[in-house]
Amino acid sequence: MAISKEEQDTVQVIATVTSLMSICGSVAIITTLLRRKKQSGLQRLGTTDRLVLGMSSLDIVASCFFGLGELPYVAGGSDGGFCQFQGFMIQVFSLSTVFWNSCMAHNLYNWVVLKKDLASLSSNLKYYAAVSVGVPFCFAVGLIAGDKLGFASLWCWIESNTGSLRFTTFYMFVVMAWIYNLFVFLRVSYAIRHRMQKNKRATGSSAIAVAQNAVRRKMIQYLMIFFVIWFFGLLNRSIQDLSGTTVFWALVLHVLFVPMQGFLNAVVYGGLFETKLFLDFSEYICNSPPVTFISSRLCSKDSRCFKNGPLASLLQNAAPSLTRSHYGRSARGAYNPKVNKASKSLFISTYNLAEKPLPDLGDLSEWIPHGYDVYAIGVQECMCLNELRDELWKYLGGHQAYRMFVAEIGSTNTALGFHGMIAVTIFARAADVDSGAFFMPESNATEVKKGADLIVTKAPNKGAVGLPFIYHDTSMAFFTGHFAANSKGRNRLKHRLVDSRDTLSKAVLTADDIGFDAHLTHHFVFVFGDLNFRCGSSPDNVLSLVSQACIMERDTYWRAARDWTKQAYALLDVGREGKKLSGAAADAWASVLSLDELQMVMGHDEIFSNFAEPGGLPQFPPSFRRKMGSEGNCSDYSDVPQLFKAFTTNVKEKSAKDDKKGKEIEEKESETGADLAPRNTTVKQCVDAALKLGERIPSYTDRILYHALPGKEGDITPLAYQLCDQMIGSDHRPVSGSFKFLVDDRISRGGVVGNGIDDDDTEETESSRTLYSSMEGGRGKNQGTKCTFRFHAGDFRAMEGDFAQKAEEVVVVFPLPTEDPLVEERRVHALAKAIGGAGAGNKKVAFQTKSATDVVYVET
Repeated sequence: MAISKEEQDTVQVIATVTSLMSICGSVAIITTLLRRKKQSGLQRLGTTDRLVLGMSSLDIVASCFFGLGELPYVAGGSDGGFCQFQGFMIQVFSLSTVFWNSCMAHNLYNWVVLKKDLASLSSNLKYYAAVSVGVPFCFAVGLIAGDKLGFASLWCWIESNTGSLRFTTFYMFVVMAWIYNLFVFLRVSYAIRHRMQKNKRATGSSAIAVAQNAVRRKMIQYLMIFFVIWFFGLLNRSIQDLSGTTVFWALVLHVLFVPMQGFLNAVVYGGLFETKLFLDFSEYICNSPPVTFISSRLCSKDSRCFKNGPLASLLQNAAPSLTRSHYGRSARGAYNPKVNKASKSLFISTYNLAEKPLPDLGDLSEWIPHGYDVYAIGVQECMCLNELRDELWKYLGGHQAYRMFVAEIGSTNTALGFHGMIAVTIFARAADVDSGAFFMPESNATEVKKGADLIVTKAPNKGAVGLPFIYHDTSMAFFTGHFAANSKGRNRLKHRLVDSRDTLSKAVLTADDIGFDAHLTHHFVFVFGDLNFRCGSSPDNVLSLVSQACIMERDTYWRAARDWTKQAYALLDVGREGKKLSGAAADAWASVLSLDELQMVMGHDEIFSNFAEPGGLPQFPPSFRRKMGSEGNCSDYSDVPQLFKAFTTNVKEKSAKDDKKGKEIEEKESETGADLAPRNTTVKQCVDAALKLGERIPSYTDRILYHALPGKEGDITPLAYQLCDQMIGSDHRPVSGSFKFLVDDRISRGGVVGNGIDDDDTEETESSRTLYSSMEGGRGKNQGTKCTFRFHAGDFRAMEGDFAQKAEEVVVVFPLPTEDPLVEERRVHALAKAIGGAGAGNKKVAFQTKSATDVVYVET
């Protein structure tokens, strides 16, 4: 059925008017963004604003060609260049808006659900642009090359006799975008609800309720606009393709909504739907008899449809009273940071098990001392992880004494090239976990895979895994790693440097990725494991220096001890203060460590800047590579021949697989490279020279490093750092360290992830009301502390040409996410601001938090 001339004219007028409205709306959005950029003084817009800018730009181009309607067809017919050009541009830019909308949804998904840093996501914009414009462009080129473009009843596009082509090259992507946008909506909704439920204290503020409602409304509005504008287009084209006729009312709905995308986006972005008039109208609609009957079980009688209606029911999160909050507890009275500190003890150990079964490793009592508040055990190449954890837990006292937290990567499938698990296990006192004093907060990315390249990811046979914790007021992160080893005569130092950097930069042990390395977002960070850094010399030289250092230390400190290495390891017992070597003994060990790769690169600040080892340097023999079993037991490290028998010093030299028979495969050692490497070569060059000669140099591959934030260095003290020589099953020896650190035991958080108490099972205390309180703006006085940053640059040097000034962008994060009592509120406010557009922030609601230090943080 053909439409009349009057109906065609009506459709043309509607197309022109709606397109002009869309152009005006898009221009308004762009103007608002550019004005905001100018007023803020920023060099560029934020990631979300740039996405909105891109969408508005695409809308303008598409609307220009929609607005032409059938004029190009009237001017030159279907085969005319003007009509072909219009069809080409509509195909490219209208489909680009569909792709770009999905990219915006994907960006939101990455930010809210995957918790990626919003600033770092800006690097994806070029890929979004390439896909959003590139794919439609390729389809359009194919259509014009196949002579498939022509008049399509409204404007020039894909001709009417190619209905299936319209769906496969356009509307199929619209449907897919609908599905993906709905998926993102549900996942983001769940993420917000889940995070706010976990932090029940946060839901007590009316400011958070306002922000949550704003997020819900905006997301529903954007989703409905995207659905409606393309639904009527799909409806009209389906009627045309299935029936072969054109229906006037479907045509009108099509031309009324499809060109209007820019205008409708501007309406939502500008906050028209947030005005009192629209909200009152929506309330009237929701209270109408038909809607009330349909949604009576979904809408409360005194709420708006946008809050409690069917569309928002998935997001509904009733705010519990603040009186149920147990986020913080403190004793009454003033806080004094100098006296309100309690000392806690920490034991850390790393052990590469070399794929050995648990019975072959040795007696746990020789390795793990009793009595620490926290244990952090890292293992590598572990084929018996569950059995080991069970034995460790049982040895420490079981569930009644300690709670266990775990994380691991890797596999025990050796047929696929894996060598066991890389795992970290944390034991904390049960009383501390159950009281909420010790708990594991939510984290984003705990794994850093650095194994074989699998194109889309890396294999987890090398890498690192970490866990974050908060102990009273102190945030800690523990990483255990297994970094790249030398292979086939190649020194892989560069790979180890990359592994070290990636461990801190790619692991995100906070709820959100804020774009900072892990050691800058926690008070204390510990990195321990088989880091695989080697010594740069010959085996002869290394073992000779080790022998000299051991003789000096034994004669100075352990004259009466039969087994002085065991006595030294016993310093890790709780209550003992580790001996700090000085004088000749310390100098002797320093001579050994001068050959160490890790000390070399840390000295040049290439990796682990401001990290340290307990006591400064290892003052014990190398932990790698020993012969497995009793033959690797040195007993007396001062005897150089015995050291050569205990260490594997040749690459071809391997321990026998059949340890029960006690056989050892020995091959002739190649000549040493001590005289072949120049005396003034670097450590790395010495390692390279030894590898070429087939030598395996005894090395300090197993290490423990720690980092304290500025201002927290005085709160942690290393006590001991030793090698456990009694665990002889592997070709490595366990390396252990002990620390004491200070916490404010007046502060603990009740919202425990994993093991611990449930907030619903406890009553509110006076101290919890003292530590954190919340109120709406207008109640009381908003008194807050003022933080001022002053940057001074005193070195101005002449540059080529005239004096140039380069602006530096400084990102200040305060407070840290792990010590921020308002972290959940802040996330919801940031999301509301990002998707709220120009209408966001018109209504300012202030709320304040009072900490135990009597410092008031004011949020508006």
